[in-house]
Amino acid sequence: MEHLDKKGLIELENTLISRFTGGDAEAFAGLVELYKDRVHQFIICILGPDREAEDIAQEVFIQIYISLGNFRCEAAFSTWAYSLTRNVCRRRLRDRGRAADLFGGAGDEAGHELRDMAPSIEIKLENEETGKTIRAAVAGLSPLHRSVIFLSCWEHFSYAEIAEALDIPVGTVRSRIHNAMAALAQKLEPVLNPDRGERQ
Repeated sequence: MEHLDKKGLIELENTLISRFTGGDAEAFAGLVELYKDRVHQFIICILGPDREAEDIAQEVFIQIYISLGNFRCEAAFSTWAYSLTRNVCRRRLRDRGRAADLFGGAGDEAGHELRDMAPSIEIKLENEETGKTIRAAVAGLSPLHRSVIFLSCWEHFSYAEIAEALDIPVGTVRSRIHNAMAALAQKLEPVLNPDRGERQ
């Protein structure tokens, strides 16, 4: 499927939802195709590498299928889908006897304010090795930081959309994005400034 900008994606989503709620069950397959990789990636952002991630993604799409008739297109389908994903992850953690408050008590990785290197994070993915390094650095962040980076940088969500998807205040989104980008930039210091270590 060709890459769509955000407006084109929303139009396609709404078309598929309208077809599905109008009785075209096959339209749901189009929504699954649009979101299967994205939902799976979001689950990994929340839970980390999880052997049940595919099962959890299936549960998410079952919930979407069951609830889609009540969805109103004034809201963003993507935000709603990620909210459902968050809730399914929360239930899985609860079933495992683990704390289900995914983001409420999340702090910064180092427990203190990280120096602001966020502007330098906008580097070009010049080769596959750099891409691997960045993905590994993102994987090393906390669940909340991984999630806000995914929704902000990959999904291009607004602060309000991220707050709704993660069920946290907008102010928390702002501070966590800042700290997540600073933490990521700190992890990527050797990539961003490869000559710096040699000069020291």
